[in-house]
Order: sequence, then C-alpha cells, then structure tokens
Amino acid sequence: MRTLSFLMRGVTADNAQAIHDAHAVTILRQQIREAAGALAAARRELAVALAYHAAEMRALDAIGTRIDTLSDGARRALADGREDLGTGAAIHIAALEDERADRRAAAERFAAEVERLKRLVAQGGERLRDLDRGLQTARTTEALRRAGLEGRRVTTLSAGALGEAERTLARLRERQAAEADVAAALTELEADLEAGTAGGIEADLEAAGYGRPRTDPRAVLDRLRAGA
Repeated sequence: MRTLSFLMRGVTADNAQAIHDAHAVTILRQQIREAAGALAAARRELAVALAYHAAEMRALDAIGTRIDTLSDGARRALADGREDLGTGAAIHIAALEDERADRRAAAERFAAEVERLKRLVAQGGERLRDLDRGLQTARTTEALRRAGLEGRRVTTLSAGALGEAERTLARLRERQAAEADVAAALTELEADLEAGTAGGIEADLEAAGYGRPRTDPRAVLDRLRAGA
C-alpha cells in the first residue's frame, strides 16, 4: 500500500509539474500581475506613510513654535516679577518639551521605517521590471518554439504530401507511356495491314494477268536486230 501511495503521489506531482510547464508563460504572467498589484498597494502605503511623517514633522515644528512663544512670554513675565505666570508657563513648556521629545523619537523611528519601505518598494519595482523583461523574452522564446514545432509539423506534412504527389505523377507518366506504346503499336500494325493488303491485291492481279505490263525479251531481241 505504501508503494501504491508513493506511486499515486508521484503521478500527481508529475502531472502537476507537466501542467505547470505547459502553461508556464501564462502562470508567470498571472504571477507578475499579482506581484504588480501587491507592489501598487505597497506604494500606496508608502505614500500614506510619507504624508503621515510630513504631518508629524509639521506638528513638531508647531510644538517648537509654541515652546519658543511661551518661553519668550515667560521670560518677559519673570522680568516684570510675575512669578505666577512664569511658573505656569514653565510647567506648560516642560509638558510641551516632553511631548516634543516623545513625538520626535517616534518620528525618527517612523522615518527609519519609511526609508526601509522606500528601499523595499524600489527593489520591488526593479524586480518587477526584470520579471517583465523576462516575461517578454519567455513569450518570444515560446512563440519561436511553437513556430519551430509548427514549421516542422507543416514540413513533415508537406513532405508526405509531396511524396504522394510525386508517386501519383510517376504512375501517371507510366500510364501515359504505356498508352503511347500501345498507340504506336496500333499505328504500326495498321500500316502493316495496309501494306499487306495492298501487296496481296497486287499479287492476285498479277496472277490473273492484270498486273503491271512486263517487257517481252523477244521484242527486245527484234529491236536489237533491226538496229544492227
């Protein structure tokens, strides 16, 4: 049973890998889309963080301005002998300075986190661009591979079709050559028959005494004697 279980898991894994390999470009394209979406969300978070950090820095500036204003007023009140106002201002200034220190420390930690997020977003953008370039290369390679496979398939089919056409042409030429041989034989036979027919009639006429006139040797001898 363990062997069968291992076999089934192995077959499942092989099938999954085969499906993944067959659709690798499509899977990569979807993964890049998801990565781009995550990177866009990170950029939005970074924008919010930067806006919050800027607001914190403005708040620190405002606290600093209040401290300066209160300090100036407290100094003038103490100079005029208003210890009560100077003491109250000092208490408020101390609270503001504590608040400023706490918020400045938090802002510094937040600024470090923002810088880290900036680096991550920049690295993510570069990696995404690399993936996009890789995807374009993979798509081009895949298109060329498919074109090569299709070309080989078409070439194979074409070679088979050409072979069939060549064999058909050879059979056609053989048949036409045989027909030409038959026609030539018939023509020769007809000529022989015509010649034989003509020769037979001439022989029959000759035998019946109706053939071409022949020169009589006696007439030739008489002509020679007369001329002697």
